[in-house]
Amino acid sequence: MTIRFLPHDRQFWTYHLGASAFCLALTLLPILLWSPLVAQDSAATLVWLLPFTLAVLAFRWLYKTRGWQRLPMNRLIPRVVAYGALAAVLVAGFTAAVTLPFFWTPLAAWYAAAGAPLEPLPYLVRSVSSASLQAHVFLCAWCFIYISFTGNRDAREQLLANARLQASLKDAQLRSLSNQLNPHFLFNALNDIRFMIHEDGRRADTMLVGLSEMLRYALVSDSRPKVRLAEELEIIERYIAIVGVQLEARLRFALTIPAQLHDCLVPPLLLQILVENAVKHGIEPLRAGGALSVSASDGGDRVRFFVANDKPMAQPEAAGLGIGMRNVAQRLALLYGDGAAHEVRSAPGRHEVVLTLPKEFACAS
Repeated sequence: MTIRFLPHDRQFWTYHLGASAFCLALTLLPILLWSPLVAQDSAATLVWLLPFTLAVLAFRWLYKTRGWQRLPMNRLIPRVVAYGALAAVLVAGFTAAVTLPFFWTPLAAWYAAAGAPLEPLPYLVRSVSSASLQAHVFLCAWCFIYISFTGNRDAREQLLANARLQASLKDAQLRSLSNQLNPHFLFNALNDIRFMIHEDGRRADTMLVGLSEMLRYALVSDSRPKVRLAEELEIIERYIAIVGVQLEARLRFALTIPAQLHDCLVPPLLLQILVENAVKHGIEPLRAGGALSVSASDGGDRVRFFVANDKPMAQPEAAGLGIGMRNVAQRLALLYGDGAAHEVRSAPGRHEVVLTLPKEFACAS
């Protein structure tokens, strides 16, 4: 990124003008109260503002372009002090060179009246030396305040950037973990619809509408981390209606959800993937089919979901089932942290997944 010598940052100029006004007030007050050369010293103070501004702009440019903001304080402080000393001499020398030619005559007259000879070179050295000490203090103070201010601002911006990055990563993880409709299921569903067209056109049309609704729901779920439970249950019923064409009487499905829970919020396609796993790894391998049930109970501030199905006796965990449960666990961790839990209960001929989620409701529109 290109660093401009003259910043366009309004906040910088507000800060600088405030600091400059403070320095001017601190310098002009004793001049007006006690200096015998009010006009000369006041003019020098006003002229001093220009080289002082150039000096702090040069420091800002060095600080940003030379990577000084990344230096530890034990290496940064000597640089600031050394820069302040050099810049202070230049500021004082410039101020003296601009103002002394205009005020030399009254200055010489004042020294003559006081009975002291005025020699140009020694006076110039004394003037620059004393003015540079004050300029050094002001410059170092400005630089350290600037470092502190920009350091805090950069830290806040870094925290904000990290938070945005974490949110983006979390969103990307959720999108990648959100279960998409299984291609195997889609292939079978389209095949069943193709055959059903010739046997029962109305039923084929119903299946096609259900499949399109499932596809729409899967696409829209990417933009919604949570949906109403009623929407999820509708998709589950459409899924069961489609796979039921292939399994026919081999699939016995029961859905038992209290009506007061229908407006609860759940992650989209979370229960659906459990139902799909239950059908694929539990019911389909059984020659005579089996039972699949989805139920829920109200636990006050939490909701418990139960997805239970028959399965072959002594069936080892299938790879797809393990991936599906890891998917569920990761989504729950990303969305709820420690606020949600899942449990797998497996016994010979029976498999059950229990999900415990915080009870949340959609805001009324």
